[in-house]
Amino acid sequence: MWDKVDVKIYQAVKMTGRSAKGVVEQTTRARRLFQSYGIEVLDPVQEEQVEPTAGLIIGSAKDKHVDLKKFWKRDKQMIREAHVVVDLTPTAKSEGVLHEIGYARYGLWKPVVRVYDGDIKTGIQSFEDDALVGSVADAAALIRQKWGTKRKRFAWRASLLWHKLPRFIKHQIGEWK
Repeated sequence: MWDKVDVKIYQAVKMTGRSAKGVVEQTTRARRLFQSYGIEVLDPVQEEQVEPTAGLIIGSAKDKHVDLKKFWKRDKQMIREAHVVVDLTPTAKSEGVLHEIGYARYGLWKPVVRVYDGDIKTGIQSFEDDALVGSVADAAALIRQKWGTKRKRFAWRASLLWHKLPRFIKHQIGEWK
């Protein structure tokens, strides 16, 4: 049980303003590759039943507000269920992905892996994210290696809490001003 590969990821991807067909193709390819490594994928594109049409995915139209609220609630549920969050579109500005990463990293203290298309960009993300990789295959191999089993995830979280929790508590107390 402790050494069985049983890792789940949440696959974050910019959707709004992109071709629905392109988004579905990208996430399907990534999902299949992750699955070939024995990684379970929680995919909001699949969950929201995005159709691979030629048109663009539109955001917050008035009649879509109810759906968006329902999707965001389900996205957060999937992030809680996942062990790792993977950002497939780190160079594309997306409010949704930024909130997903923020919730996972700073709310739940989950690992975040960002997948660049070959050319890894460095900046703040090199301090804040757990890994920056150049391909989905690199992400899958790394996730299996670092967080693939319950034992590895337990060791990672214990180390994180040991090193970060005292500082977190100090900062929280400092915010009572």
